Amino acid sequence: MKKFISAVTGKMAEFAPWKNLVFISLAFWGSHILLRFLLLFRNNPYGFPFVSKPDWYIFHAICLDFLWIGKALLVFALFTVLFGYIQSKILKKLSKNKHRVCTVLYTIFHSAILLTTLLDNEVQRFLGSHLSFGLANTYKDTSSIVMFYDYVANDLSVPFLQFFVLALILPATYGLYRLIRKGLGNRSLKIPLIAMCIFYVASHLFVYVIWTGNARMTKLRPVVTLVYNDLFPAKKSEHLNATDVAVLGKAYQQLWQKVQGDSLWEFDSSEIGQKLPLYRIPKTALAESEALKARRAEKPNIIFFLLESHRGLNVGFMNPNEPSPTPFLDSIAKHSHAWVRMHASGLPTTGGVLSTHLGIPHHSKLAEATDLAHVNLPSFASVLTDSGYTTHYFSAADPAWDNLGVWMAKWYTAEHYDRNFEDDSSFFDKTVSAIRDSLATGDKPFLATIMSRSNHYPFNFAAGMTDEEKNRPLQERIKVTMHYTDRQLARFIHSIENEPWYKNTYVIIMADHGFPLGENDVSTMNGSAYSNATWIPFVIHGKGLEPAIDTATTAQIDVGVTILELAGLAVPNVSMGHNLLRGYGSGLSLGAYSKVADIGFDGYRLIDRYPLNSGNVDGLFAEGDTHQKKDLAAEKTAEVKRLEALIDTLIKISDYTLETGF
Repeated sequence: MKKFISAVTGKMAEFAPWKNLVFISLAFWGSHILLRFLLLFRNNPYGFPFVSKPDWYIFHAICLDFLWIGKALLVFALFTVLFGYIQSKILKKLSKNKHRVCTVLYTIFHSAILLTTLLDNEVQRFLGSHLSFGLANTYKDTSSIVMFYDYVANDLSVPFLQFFVLALILPATYGLYRLIRKGLGNRSLKIPLIAMCIFYVASHLFVYVIWTGNARMTKLRPVVTLVYNDLFPAKKSEHLNATDVAVLGKAYQQLWQKVQGDSLWEFDSSEIGQKLPLYRIPKTALAESEALKARRAEKPNIIFFLLESHRGLNVGFMNPNEPSPTPFLDSIAKHSHAWVRMHASGLPTTGGVLSTHLGIPHHSKLAEATDLAHVNLPSFASVLTDSGYTTHYFSAADPAWDNLGVWMAKWYTAEHYDRNFEDDSSFFDKTVSAIRDSLATGDKPFLATIMSRSNHYPFNFAAGMTDEEKNRPLQERIKVTMHYTDRQLARFIHSIENEPWYKNTYVIIMADHGFPLGENDVSTMNGSAYSNATWIPFVIHGKGLEPAIDTATTAQIDVGVTILELAGLAVPNVSMGHNLLRGYGSGLSLGAYSKVADIGFDGYRLIDRYPLNSGNVDGLFAEGDTHQKKDLAAEKTAEVKRLEALIDTLIKISDYTLETGF
């Protein structure tokens, strides 16, 4: 490091200080571009592409790096001017090397950031999570160093490439610096600086206006932003000490047992050697019950559909007096157990998918899919995998886009995505072939989780849409794409319903979330928990289930334990959900979103700002008021306060669990 800094800063006296800063900035920007290519266009250590569409990422990455480097250049340029002023005016002394200190500091700053970026890239490749203080605390044991070396040695991309890059990146940066200085050192930087300013503005417009994407921006988050977020943790959850965990945990456990309505589970995390209030274990009476033994012996298959953006406000069987764009889903609901008060526990897709798998609401503040990818938590899919199922995740959308692929790789036997089959028609055809020709012919029961795409905002992805349909208002366009997905779902089911193994298969259909289209004066996914965004269909079809329209309050956190019940499994878990087939009580739903949380309990649904801000309640509605026409918050203030206290307890405990893991 000393030699590098000396090489960069030596023999620079003849150059203006601001030129040095510009040359150093451009050189390090070039090195960051190289690191971005090595991250985005390589496989992860397990032999799969880090992202399936690197062309959708690389230009954003280049622009993001230019933006933060440009800001750093401006800060250090101002610091250089200020330092010179202090020397000449205040200290009354002017050193001939007055700018050398600033150049050295700038070089050290960029060198540290560059090396940390390399480490962050490798952490993302191996764990799917950005480098953070929380991750460092999780892997602080010295054995992690040995484990990291083993991972590098067995990297299915290029083994040990990381070490070569580590050794060469700073010398390469210096070499690039020399080339830039040689090319521009004796010239005026007026034109290059104008070009840099234009590119800075263009970069900002490109990534923040023209082609945005929260998931992509999270994945490409620069190290300087990571450090800032860790040093100034505005997004971190409130720290819970041991007393807080004990008190809040006890309150949660009592509420869970009340909603559960039986005494077949007990909370005891002593066997895992840590205090985890959500950890519960089945009593012998449940684990060895004849009903579960019979289901385990049958080894039923499970096909689980997650339909993109299927709003309860538009689904026919949930709105029987309105025209329906989902006739097939409506028809299958008539012959199934269907719930009409199911709500998402997280938004958008990452929130819905992760909360469904984990049985825990999405983190109230963090970008869970990326920020907590290093945390070890089981899902219903991993339980089925460990119990002898072959489990496959099929997605029409790129699971690497929002980092879901990292989580699915933890839990499933295999995951499937092909950018050539993103339309629900071709995707469902490819998926049903894989199930029929591969999964169903094996000697193991299978779980196939299927994530559709065509009904995605801006609701013009359905194949064959006419120009007239694409030009309709969103409120009408979504009905076209929902109907399209519904037709593909019908073809899927009809193509396998006569297969012999289908008789021993449960088909589960639900949405990842809804979508706000102006109802309740909300038209964006962020900051909304009204029924337009969270109210979703949920249907289970299969043997032994009597047709029923169920009005119990439910949420995505209930889905995992219900699926395990169908498979005859009762295992220790940290799910906050309840088995929906137990037939007890009115239920509970819970969700955490961007700055909003909601709870459905005791006949009411409260939507509130979170963290709680007294007096800033979005609404209190009767659970039967699924279209949320009448806000009761003003007249039911005592109910608001009671439900606020429950939200605060439950979200604090769920956030704590998500950050802690096993």
